[in-house]
Formats: sequence, C-alpha cells, structure tokens
Amino acid sequence: MSKFFRGAVSSSDSSDNEEIEEPVVRRPNIDFAYPSDSDDEGPKRVVVNAKDKKFEELKELIRAAKNQKKIKDMSKLLTTFENLCKVYEKTKGVMTRQNLSTPRFYIRALVELEDYINDIWDDKDARKTLSKVNSKGLSTLRQKVRKYNKEMESELAAYREGPDPVGYSSAEENVAAEEDESDESSGDESEPEAKPVKASKPVVPASDSSESSGSESESEASDEDEWGSDEVDSESSDSDIDLEGKQMEDLRRFFLKKEFKEGGDKDDDKKERRRKKEARKEAMGEKDDDDEDDWVPVPTKEERNRQLFDPKTEITGEVVLKKLVEIVSARGRLSTNRKNHVRSLQDLFKIADDHKLGAGILTKIMFAIVSALFELNVRMSDSMDFESWMKTFEAIKNLFQMLDENKDVLLSIKITEEDENLMNPDEQYRVHGSLPLTVLRLDSELTKIFQNADCHSTEYIDVLKGERELCSLIETAQIFMEKPANEESFMVDEKWQIYMLRIEHLYYKYAPEENGEAEAAMNLLQELCTKVYAFPEAKRERQRAMLCQIYHHALHDRWHRAKDLMLMSHLQAIVDHSDVSTQILYNRTICQLGLCAFRHGFIREAHQGLSEIQNTQRVKELLAQGIPPRQSEKTAEQEKIERSRQIPYHMHINIELMECVYLICSMLLEIPNLACHEYDTRRRLLSRSFHYQLKFSEKSPLIGPPENTREHVVAASRAMLNGDWEKCVNYIVNEKMNAKVWKLFRNSDKVKEMVIDRIKEETLRTYLLMYSTVYQTVSLQTLQQLFSLPKETVHAVISKMIIQEELSATLDEPSDCLMMHRIEPSRMQLLALHLSEKLSSLAESTEQIVEPRSGRQNYSTGYYMKGQGEDKGRRGNFQDRRGGSNRYNADQERRGQWNAGQGRRQRTGRI
Repeated sequence: MSKFFRGAVSSSDSSDNEEIEEPVVRRPNIDFAYPSDSDDEGPKRVVVNAKDKKFEELKELIRAAKNQKKIKDMSKLLTTFENLCKVYEKTKGVMTRQNLSTPRFYIRALVELEDYINDIWDDKDARKTLSKVNSKGLSTLRQKVRKYNKEMESELAAYREGPDPVGYSSAEENVAAEEDESDESSGDESEPEAKPVKASKPVVPASDSSESSGSESESEASDEDEWGSDEVDSESSDSDIDLEGKQMEDLRRFFLKKEFKEGGDKDDDKKERRRKKEARKEAMGEKDDDDEDDWVPVPTKEERNRQLFDPKTEITGEVVLKKLVEIVSARGRLSTNRKNHVRSLQDLFKIADDHKLGAGILTKIMFAIVSALFELNVRMSDSMDFESWMKTFEAIKNLFQMLDENKDVLLSIKITEEDENLMNPDEQYRVHGSLPLTVLRLDSELTKIFQNADCHSTEYIDVLKGERELCSLIETAQIFMEKPANEESFMVDEKWQIYMLRIEHLYYKYAPEENGEAEAAMNLLQELCTKVYAFPEAKRERQRAMLCQIYHHALHDRWHRAKDLMLMSHLQAIVDHSDVSTQILYNRTICQLGLCAFRHGFIREAHQGLSEIQNTQRVKELLAQGIPPRQSEKTAEQEKIERSRQIPYHMHINIELMECVYLICSMLLEIPNLACHEYDTRRRLLSRSFHYQLKFSEKSPLIGPPENTREHVVAASRAMLNGDWEKCVNYIVNEKMNAKVWKLFRNSDKVKEMVIDRIKEETLRTYLLMYSTVYQTVSLQTLQQLFSLPKETVHAVISKMIIQEELSATLDEPSDCLMMHRIEPSRMQLLALHLSEKLSSLAESTEQIVEPRSGRQNYSTGYYMKGQGEDKGRRGNFQDRRGGSNRYNADQERRGQWNAGQGRRQRTGRI
C-alpha cells in the first residue's frame, strides 16, 4: 500500500498490521486523512450570525449596567454606558444590511437608565451620600444620557406611550433566559454545548432542557457543520416574530380586550372599581358621594418639590423666617438650581403676603429676591439676559414702592442683621440692606449688556429702552433719599453715588434749545454737580463731575464756559494720578472741547485739543471705544479688564469725524507755515501725522481721485499750496464729505461756511508767501477778485502778516497796492546759502579728522614741528598760543557773518 494512504487506514486495520509488521516511525497525519468518528467527541465550532453576536454584546452590557445601578456605582455605570453606545454604533451597520429596526430591549434599557438617573438626581438626600467620584460621574452621565436620548427621541416617546407589559420579554431575552436556565440545571456535571437556539421554540423548563440537550445538540451540531450557517441565519432572522406556545397565548390575551366569563364577572368588576374609588376619596378626606365634580387635583412631582410647607403646617412669622434662612443658605452651592432658588423665594413672598405677616418680613424677602436675581449668572463677568434684567428692575421698583407705602420700614446698611426688627409691629421695622448699591449694580449690569450686544441690531435699540427706565429709577432713588425721614438712613458715600449715577446718565445727551430744554438740562446738571462738590471726601467723584459738566457745555457749544472750567479746575495737572476710568472721561472731554472750538472757528485751539489724542496710534483705546489687536505683553486678565471699561456704543464720539476735523485744522495751520519756511530744515512741525500723510501721497507714483476723508484733505492741501482755493474747497466740501462728515454737525451749513472762509484766507497767505519774490507791486483789487474775499478781509490779512514780520512789504493806501521789498532772497539764493553752509561744515569736520594724523601743521594753526629743538619748541609754543587766538578770531568772524545772515532773514520774515 502506498505511503500516502497510511493516514486513511482505520483503527482495526492498524492493529492487525502492528502484529505482523515491524514497528515503523510514522510521520504525522497530513490533511489528506479522512475524519474519524472520534473527532465528534471534541469541541464544536459554533456558527453565530453577526446580528446575534452584536445583540449578545449589547445584552451583556445592559446586564452589567443593571448590576451597577443596584450598587449605585456611577463611575462604572458611565463607562458601561459609553461602551454601550459604541457597540450600538457598530450594530447599526448589521441592522441596516438586514433591514432591522432598533431592538426593543435596547430602547427599554435607555428608558430605564434615564428614569433611574432622574430619580437619583431629584433625591437630594441620596445625592449627598454619594462619594465625590460617583457624584461627578452622575452629573456627567446625566448630561450624556440626555444628549444621546435626544437623537432617539421619537422611539423613546413611542415606547413610553406603550411600554412592555408586566411579565413580557422580547424574543431575544427569551433565548437568553433559556440558555441561562439550561446552564444552571446542568451545573458542573455536563457542559452544555453552545449552539444557536431558535427563537420560535417555546420556553422549556430547566429539567427538560438538561435531559434532552445531549442528543439534540449532537444532531444539530453535525447538521450545521455539514450544511453551513444559512439555515441558522434564516431562523434567527425570524426569531423576533415567531412566537409559539404559552408565550404567544399570554401575549395575545394581554393585548385583547377584557374577557368576561359567564355569570356576574362584569358586575363584580364594576363593584371593584367603585370600591377603589371610594377608598381613594376617603384617603383624600372627601365625602362619600358619586359626583364627578368632587375630584381633587393631585400635585405633580415638580409641584411637590416646590412645595415649601406641609399643608398641615401653621404659617407664622417664625416659620417663614426659618424657611427664608434655609433657602438663602443654599445660595451659591453647586447643587442649587438658581432659577428654582428665585422661584422658591417668590413663592415664600406670596405666602407671607397672603398671610399678612407684616411689611418687615415682606421687605426682607423682596430684598433677597433682588439679590438672587442678580446671581442668576454663574460668572460675574458675563452679562445678564435682558429679560432677566427687566425682571430685576421690576423687583427693585416694587421694593421702592413698598418702602414708599410703608413709612415704618427702615432699610439701611447701617443696620446689622442682629439689630433687625422684622416681626414686632410696635416698633419701627428695621431691615439690613442698601438701595443705592442695588441701583448701582443694576446700572453696571446694563452696561455689560450694552457691551455684549450688537450695536447695529434691533436688540440694541430694545436695550436702550431699558436705559430710559433705569434713569427714571435713579431719579426715584434720589427723591426717596432726599426725603427728610430717610436722610439719616443713608451713608455719605451712598448719597454721592446716586448723584454721580444720575450725572453720568445725563452729561452726554444733547438737549435741543427749543422749549428751553437745553437750559433746563444745564441747570439740572449744575445742581447735581454742586451737590457732589459739597462732599470734600469724594475727590474722584468731584473730578468726574467737573469733567461731565465741561463735556456738557462743549456738547451744547458753550465754548467759553467749558474752557474757563477746564482752566480753573487744573485737571490737566492731576489727571495723570487719577484712575483709568477718569482718564478715559478726560480724553473724551478734551476731544469734545476740540470739536466745540472747531465749530466756533477757533482752529488753533481745536488743533491743540485734538492733537493729544490724534497724534497717538491708540485713539480707540484712549477713548475706550475699541480694543486693539491682541499683543503678547497683555494677559487674558488684562484684556478682560479692558473690555469691562468699554464705553457703550450710543456714547461714542465719531472717530472718523475727529480725524477729519484734526486734518483740516492741520491743513489750515501747516500749509502757510510750510510756505513760509519752505527751505528751512529747522522749522517746527505742528502736526507730524499730517506731514507723514502729505509725504506719503507725494511718494506715490500714481495719485488717483481721493476715496476717504484723509485723502480728500491731503488733496486739498496740495491745492492750497499751489494757491488754488476753489479746488481746495471742492475737495473739502462735496457730496461724499457731506455724507461722512458735515451732516454729523447740527449746524452744518454754518460750519461749512466758516471752513470755506478760512480756506480762502489761508490760501491768500500761502500765495503771498510763496510768490512774494515774483511781484514788486500787487493790487489789492486783484487779490480780492482772485480769492473772492471782501476788501476789508484782504487788507486785514495782509496787515497781520506785515505786523508779525511774515511778509516784507508795505501797503500803499493812495494806490491801494501792496509794495514788495526786494530784501527777500530768491529761491536760488536760498539754495546757494544752504549749500555754502553745508560745505563749510563739511570742511571743518574734515580738518578735525586729518589734523591729528599728519603730525605737522602750518604756521597759522599754532602746532610746532616735532624734533626741531628747544628754540623751535619755544617758538612753536608761542605760535601755538598765537595761532589759537587767530583761530578763535576766525571762528568769531564766521559766527558774526552767520548771525548777520540770520538777522537779515529774520527781518525778511524767513524765520
């Protein structure tokens, strides 16, 4: 026999051969061997489809979750839930391929888990017993379950409407239960062979399954090995709907209508329902009657949680105060719901009001409600919702009304909590609290809302309505504070805080002059500021009141009053030592003063006021109207502080308007100065930023039409330098500039007329300074026609230039001409003078460099020649002294010439 078929020989043949033949060393069996009967005794490979495998993983995790819920291990339950979600995500692919819906046992597990978490969360006493790890795990698990269940909201809602009946289990759970029972019955005596169980098979008791497991398992396993897993998959796919036997009968009976047997079963059921109804009425304390109108509403779980007192508790002042202390002590805890906290205080106030416990208790509870409304936000830096702010405003308004109606209630910060009198009506009610601080915090919260709102949206307009309500509340607080009966209850700092709060809401608002509104606003602000000036302790508030008053005068074009107040107060010297908010107010006041001076035609004063801000690159930052881009040297805390200082949008000063006014003032001052000192390198610059813009435009290879206000002013400056006033006016006053600049002024027509007149005058000055060397005699009538100015104005401008020695000329009144003096050098002469000065300075510097290196000099320099003897040395010393004096005389002569030239230039008006 061939050696290739030795492995295929049966056991009997091999025994016979061993007796006859000699023992031979055999090779291990190769795969060609046929399987023997003894192979059936080894473990079988179980074929399980993908759906059953994934479902089994889900059920294992659900069983683990049930055990963890029993011992309240929230950290492990959180991990199990996360794993359950991951496994279900993998199961979705299998379910999609087989067109299966979400298994019911998975939905039931999610519903039970959510109910379990809600019950524990509502039970505060049970939550307090949890450890720190479990408490943290509970909060995290609650959030994740809520978020996850939102994705399956429809399926969970459908399950809650028709949950599983009692004693019902799905087909998958029946299979698992059958396997568990068979495992317990067999125990350690015989290992049950793992095999896929058909769900259509009825549930068999443990004893029957253990007895019949042997033969059935062998036959089914052999069939599965021979024919594969197709049949198993088909059977398992129908396992959800194929129910047989007693289970199907029980399910049918549950969902059918109530079956009535023969006899009086129907009447017995009616009697049973009537008996239960009567027992329920007796438990609720009602009379025994059959009327359906006597139903008593059963409170919900939320209403039971909100219930402050037991229905049988007698409501007294001591009980209410005890409950108030209990509610207030829970404030600030992590487990306290802030909205429920406010709601509890409101319910307590209603209970106290219904039982008429006195104005003292009501005031105390109302003040606690106001404090709780302020603390609805978790973070103090975040702004309140505007609806919450309005609720707080209404609460404070009701508190003022309550105090106004009850004259015997004293609310003051001077009263300590030990000295409070809340229940004794024979004495004056005394409550600890501060109304001005409450109003001040309400104002700061409104400022935060303004800072976080979009200034270009309708929401900002709605918030502005709240500012009007706040101003009326501040006025109410001032009236309440100034009553003779309440003067002693307020501290000094509370009084000036209310005054300053009203001043800061009044100073930036423009009052029209019609009907005397401007005068009334000025008198009111003067009265409030005078009251603040009367407090010598309030140094900061006095400075701010003075600045607000100056700002208000400048806003209403009262230039002289504003200027006198600024000069008399000496705020320029002390503002550097003030706080940041006061410095911001000072910057705003200076800018408003500059705009006021421009409207009045005081160009130099306007330029001086605006240059302090415009010469820097931090205009928005200095005015608190914006935050610069983030810099490395600033921390997040510093940026947060800067954001808290920002001025609300409706209080802003237009930065583009300020820049345009500053550039126009610079143009009117710098262009004549530039024409006067055209070739003088040592001239003093009035505006560096303006010169930078002018040079930048000159360097550009292509100069197009101006687009923004800055380019318009630069183009007008070039036209003025050439003496073309019409072109200059067209660049300054046009439709684009009207829309961006001039329409922002209240009296825009007067301001434009003033600017045009000043442009004509300064263009005349520039023209005379630039072209004075060209003319010998100029007729005033010609200048009058050239610049469209009246004769008196032309005469006044020229006379002023001659008096200030800017122009070397005389006026001839008989001929009405301007006669130029020929002392003025030409441009070529000025360039030659500058060239000679530079050459002389270059020669001096060259001599100083070369002389020490040569070792010998001329006779005139005074240095002797080295190595020539003692006589030559003495002569050299003498010559040295002589040469030094000669050099000193030469220097003096050169300086005399320079001074003479300087004096001549001064007389000619060049310096």
